[in-house]
Amino acid sequence: MIVARIMLVAVLVALAACASGGGGGDAGGMETLEMLRLAGSREANPPRDGSEPFVVDTVAAPAATVFAAVRGAYEALGIPFTFYEDDRLRLGGFVQRLGDIEGERPSTWVDCGRGITAAPYADAYQVSMAVATRVVSLDAATSTIETVIRARARARDVSAELLRCTSHGAFEGRIADLVGTRIAR
Repeated sequence: MIVARIMLVAVLVALAACASGGGGGDAGGMETLEMLRLAGSREANPPRDGSEPFVVDTVAAPAATVFAAVRGAYEALGIPFTFYEDDRLRLGGFVQRLGDIEGERPSTWVDCGRGITAAPYADAYQVSMAVATRVVSLDAATSTIETVIRARARARDVSAELLRCTSHGAFEGRIADLVGTRIAR
């Protein structure tokens, strides 16, 4: 009887949490998953544990201006577009083989683990990366740039499973920096 009550309470708490919407604009990470899929991620079983969050930066500019600058930032970083939704202020791209970007090694942007010698796998393995960004208008003069990355690495000389990589947040920050520079012009 006590177990049944505990389970009932757990179900009611879960239902209340779902009904409240969780306060975020990405219920259950569905928009994150959709944007990463549109960006080129074809992972059959992506993580749903919040390990691929949007990195958010606030910009003092209207959303349309920010979105145009985001497009320019993607172009400057050499990220090829796989989707571009001007009406929803979303875009994304996929880099099949992440190499040096702006003179920085892949390990600057993502952590894919380390080998026995402590060398970063991101620099030795073939890393692919899906990047997606949305611009959200907060008011007429302020917007947010929200970027999410999914990166995976595979040893170049063997057909091993993909390693999940985590973002350091630096690449998302670089996009925001480039947007700020473009808007300031």
